[in-house]
Amino acid sequence: MTVIDYYSRYLLGCHFTPSYSAREVTAALDAARAEAERVHGPLLKNPFLVTDNGTSFLARYFRHHIDGQYAHVRIRYRTPTQLGLIERFHQTLKDEEVYWKLYTSPGEARVSLQEFRNRYNEIRPHWALVPPGGGDPLTPAEVYVHGREVELPKWQGWARAAREKLQNMVAGAHLPLRSDMMVAQAD
Repeated sequence: MTVIDYYSRYLLGCHFTPSYSAREVTAALDAARAEAERVHGPLLKNPFLVTDNGTSFLARYFRHHIDGQYAHVRIRYRTPTQLGLIERFHQTLKDEEVYWKLYTSPGEARVSLQEFRNRYNEIRPHWALVPPGGGDPLTPAEVYVHGREVELPKWQGWARAAREKLQNMVAGAHLPLRSDMMVAQAD
């Protein structure tokens, strides 16, 4: 189960579970939300949770668990490109971590995933996180944790419009700006 903040690419959670049951998915989602609240404090509004249509995200248990905590949006059937960000992350995870190791136990795999998560968030710059006016790419932690601004790529015009709308809402309410969109997938 993987949860990523859409704007900053900050990996909130990457959990290795024995199945994709709704209970395990909700436990992983709760841990990701706890990470978001650890960094930013209590979330002032419900984040958007974008998922695929896997059985764990359709289950009654999952729907009841997130009710009132998230605005849940599922992608259209047979359109995995709508979760392109997380699909690309999974490819990076495989290329930079999983394919290079032979894990001897699930516990060892969990430790390695945590080490990768730390490296991905704190050390590894992300090509899409470029400061306004250019410069070297930033790490997801620099954007999500430390609040550094980034220039949204031109091909993400819809994201730019959503960001401006969010900034206007925040300015009117005098609230700190935080990303409010999480992308989750059980893969």
